[in-house]
Amino acid sequence: MEIWYEDALPNVEFIKDRLITIIPDNVENANHARNITAARTIFVMLYAYAIEGEAGRIRPSMVTVMTDRQSMEQTRSARETWRALVLGPKKPNDPERWYSENTREPIRDDTISSLREIGAVEEVAGVPTTSSKPRYFLARDFANLLNPFLEGDELEELIAIWRTAHLAKGALILQGLREQELRSEIFVEFGHIKHPMSPGKSSVLTKAAVEVFAHNFMEKPEVLLISESSEKVHWQFGKLLERLKLAINPKKTLPDLIIAETGSSGFRLVFIEIVHSDGPISNSRKRDLLALAEASDLTEQECTFVTVFASRSDAAYRKVQSSIAWGSFVWFADEPERIVHLIDTESIGKKGLNDLLR
Repeated sequence: MEIWYEDALPNVEFIKDRLITIIPDNVENANHARNITAARTIFVMLYAYAIEGEAGRIRPSMVTVMTDRQSMEQTRSARETWRALVLGPKKPNDPERWYSENTREPIRDDTISSLREIGAVEEVAGVPTTSSKPRYFLARDFANLLNPFLEGDELEELIAIWRTAHLAKGALILQGLREQELRSEIFVEFGHIKHPMSPGKSSVLTKAAVEVFAHNFMEKPEVLLISESSEKVHWQFGKLLERLKLAINPKKTLPDLIIAETGSSGFRLVFIEIVHSDGPISNSRKRDLLALAEASDLTEQECTFVTVFASRSDAAYRKVQSSIAWGSFVWFADEPERIVHLIDTESIGKKGLNDLLR
C-alpha cells in the first residue's frame, strides 16, 4: 500500500490547486469541493490518517481546531497524539485555530457533503446522525490523486479514470467540450465530410449539435448549412441549398446551422442557433426564419427551431432563457438524450395538451 502521506504532507495551497485540477468547475456544488475550506478539510483527513484502509476517521470539529503550527508537526506520533487529543473530552481551543466552533456545521453540510457527492469522501456506515463519533474519511482512489509526487501524464491518466468512475455523465461531457475549445482545429464530421471550423466554444457546440443532437433526434439528417461569421455560406453548402431550391441570402441574418430531416417521416427543416453568449431562437428570430422557409415554399409545420446551449447551468442560458420562443426546442449538450419543448397551447390545442399530460 502506498504511504506517501506518512512523513510529509502537501500543504493546504497545494491541495487546493490539486482539487481545482481534479474536479471540474461544472460539477454541482463544485465551489464547496474546490475552495480553501475543502483543502483544509482534506488536509486534516490526511493528517489524521482518515483514509480508506487506515484506522483514522474525523468529525467536522477536528477541522476547526487545527492550526498552522500543528499542521507542521507531521510525524506519525505527533499526528496520532493530536488525533487522540481532539477526540478526547478536553478539546484544544487555541486562539490560532483555523475556524470557530460554530463553523463545524457548514463544514459538514457544505464541504464534506459536496466531497461525498463526488465520491472523494466516504462515511462509516451505521453511525447515527446525532453521534459525535468520527465517521468521515478519504476514499483511497481520491487520496492517491493528492500525491505530490504524481504529475504529468500519469496524473492526467489517473484523474481521467477517477472522473469516469465518479462524476456524472453531464460533467464529463462539459469537461470534454472545454478541452475541445483549446484545440487549434475543430472539425465537424457528417457523412464523408470533415468540415473545418475556427476554434472556440461556438464551434464546439456546433460540432455537438451535428454529431450528437442530430444523431439522437433525427432519423436521416442532412446538414445544409453551417454558418460562421468568417464565411456565411461555405461553397459545399451552397450547392446543397441550390439543389433543394432553398432561398438563402448570405447578406441577411442566417441561423448558425440548418439540418434537413430526410427520413421516412417526411422532409423537415431544423433551424438551430448555437448560444454561448446571446442569440437564441427568439420570437422575432423565429419569424425571420419562417419567412426564409416560406420563400422556399415550406410551411411552418415543416420547420423546427432549436436553441443549443452547453448546459442548464451555463450563464448564457440563464441570460436569455426568458426570450426563447414558444413552440421551439432547447437542447443542452451535457444532457444529450433529453430535449426541452416550450409548448405553445395555441398551436397544439387543448386536446393535444391533454395527450401530452397523460
